[in-house]
Parts: sequence; C-alpha cells; structure tokens
Amino acid sequence: MEKQSISLCLITKNEEKYLEQCLNSVKGIVDEIIVVDTGSDDKTKEIAKKFNAKIFDFKWVDDFSAARNESLKHATKEWILVLDADEILDEEGLKTVKDFVKDKENDGFLFLQKNYTNDNSVAGFVLEKHKNFSGWYGSFIVRLFRNKKGFKFEGTVHELVEPSIENKKGKIAATNVFVHHYGNSDSSVIKKKRQFYLELCKKKVKQKPNASSYHELGILYRENNKLDDAIKSFKKAIQLNPKHSMSFFEIGVIYEHQQDYDKAIKNYTESLRIKESSEVFQNLGVCFLKKGKLKEAYRNLTKSLLLNPNKYTIYNNLGAVQERLGNYDSAIQMLQIGVKLNPNNVIGHYNLAIAYDKKGDFEKALESYLKTVELGHRKKEKIKERINQLKAIVASSPNYGYSFKYGG
Repeated sequence: MEKQSISLCLITKNEEKYLEQCLNSVKGIVDEIIVVDTGSDDKTKEIAKKFNAKIFDFKWVDDFSAARNESLKHATKEWILVLDADEILDEEGLKTVKDFVKDKENDGFLFLQKNYTNDNSVAGFVLEKHKNFSGWYGSFIVRLFRNKKGFKFEGTVHELVEPSIENKKGKIAATNVFVHHYGNSDSSVIKKKRQFYLELCKKKVKQKPNASSYHELGILYRENNKLDDAIKSFKKAIQLNPKHSMSFFEIGVIYEHQQDYDKAIKNYTESLRIKESSEVFQNLGVCFLKKGKLKEAYRNLTKSLLLNPNKYTIYNNLGAVQERLGNYDSAIQMLQIGVKLNPNNVIGHYNLAIAYDKKGDFEKALESYLKTVELGHRKKEKIKERINQLKAIVASSPNYGYSFKYGG
C-alpha cells in the first residue's frame, strides 16, 4: 500500500507560549506543517519557521471556520491533522495515528480533547491529576480526516468538520487518542475569551438566524454560565430544526449538571431518537445510575460501549453499576479494563479499590488505594485512614466510609 502522508493544519495568533511544544509533539508523524496566521506580533512565526512550516497570512474576519478552511486549502497530503497551538497530541496517540491513515473505510477519526482545569464545578469534570491540574472536561472532536474530499469546517467559534463529513456520507470512527489542551487553564484569560466568543455568536445569529447559529450561541451562553439563555437558544435551534440532536444533548448536559435527572433523561432520549451517540448513551446511563435505576443504566452504558469500546470512563460507570448490584467480580473486570486503558484513571483505581475491599480481597484493595493516593485523589487523607486499617489487617468487616463514584 502506498504511504499515506499527513498535513498538520493550525491557525495562530500570538501563540509563542505554547506553539513549540505543540509542534514537537507531532513532528515525528506529520509530513508538512501548515500555519495560517491571523496577525501575530510575537515570535509565533519565528517558532513555526524552525519546524519548516509553510506560513500563510490571513485577515481575521470574526470566523474561526474561515481561518480553518484557509489552512485546508494549502494542505497537499492525503490526510489532515488539526491541532490548536495550545494543544499537544498524547504520546500513545502518536503510535496509532499512522495506523488510522491506512484505514480504507473511515473518513474521519474522533479524538478526545482533554481541557485541563482546576475548576471541578465545570460540567463534565473528570478527576484526573495531570501536571498542575486536578482534572479536565472533554469532548470528542474529529481531528484527523481525509484531504481532497471537500470537507470543510462549520461554525463561527466552535468550528467542526463533522457536519461536512456526514453531509457527504463520510464515515467517522471513535478512537482512544487524547489531545491535551492547556489554553483554558487561566481562568481570567478564558473568561475574556468566552465573552468575546459570545459576542461573535450574537453577531452571527443576527446575520444568519438558523439552527446552527442558535446552537452555537447556546454553547457560548452555557460556557459563560448563562444557563437559562443557553436553554432558550438550544430550544430555538430545535424549533428551527426539530432533528437537531446536539441541541437536545446540550440541554440534557445542563439539566444533568443541575441534578435535574428527569429532564436530562428526557432530552438525552430525544437526542438518541434522532441520532445514536456513544457520549449521549453514556450520559443517559449515568443519569439512570444516579436515580438508582440500575437496569436502565446498564443497558445504556452497554450501548455506549458498543459504539466506543476504548473510552475508559464507560468502564468506570459500568463498574459502578455492577458494584451497586453486588456483582463485585464483574465490577472488578470492568474497572480493570478502565485503568488499563488509562493508567492515570484515578476514579477507576478508587472504585477498583472499593470493589476489592468489599469482596474481601484486602491485599489488592490496598494496592489500588495506594495508587489512588499516588494519583492525588481529593479524599486522599480519608483514604489513607483505610490504608492504615488494611495494613493492620483488620479481620472484621468494617463500616466503609466510601462510596462508588460515577460520571467521570
């Protein structure tokens, strides 16, 4: 088979802080680097030149998709890899990307973007220590796709190529590749960015008052914590396009975060009636789990797993279901897969420790508890108390002060 080459496409403006680590993370797998710069006055271009990047100036027109699509015009290789300058590709992902481009069936691949933060109040927050961060919130985004198929980005701010691939009947596959995103770590900077993005979306709604514009506006309202306005925008998108599955999903995310699980379940179910999605099945399963409806939780989490067998958080949640059912061996089996897929999966290790503990396998419970503390679980001081008890080999069954965690 002829070698499949990759073009890395980036858009930049004053990215000297992060750009070098971004390019270093993928220089071994890409065959050309395309940088579309929208007005840098720092060392961004100088850094890009060190990597023999092809640099093109582009006048900013208040539209991220326009800049993205400009970068695609200059890409000459068979596949396109898209990153932001403040992101790096996970080292394990490097090993698999070269395999993906040999694929003859799929046109695009979803990567998990991990947005690192210390704000555990963010919707979808996953406790997982990384560098100086306590965790992340994520989303699956197509970051690798075929070139020369006419695929284009859509969206003023949250630009996506998925709609274009789907409209052209292309196939998209989920992967277990992580993209580490560090640019949202400074709360003051991200607050200013989100307000700026919100104004861009308001402007777009006036220019193009369609379902896509209202959906994107809803996302920005949600990110700015204006949840009532977000729901109104998503409902307007649904009014304009009753089959807008992602707007139903986003409404569900808001209600789940507010712990209104009945409304969340209703909206997730509507989203799935339009289009099946691993992420929606997982969120629906978690809502049922939190309501104590274990059969419904198991059914939906299993469907999520069938669509994306490499997502470790699904195994965390299936393990939680099995533990609640008293099936400790099955819980352990699920959780072992979860921590194998992601060795830094702190919730997986924590739940695994509890499963071993409740089963009475204290030696393995101790091992998992120690790993949980090593990974920086926020309850590590309380966990240390249990570790000391296990070290003393408590013969009787204690009253555990722990409970399974789910959702992340």
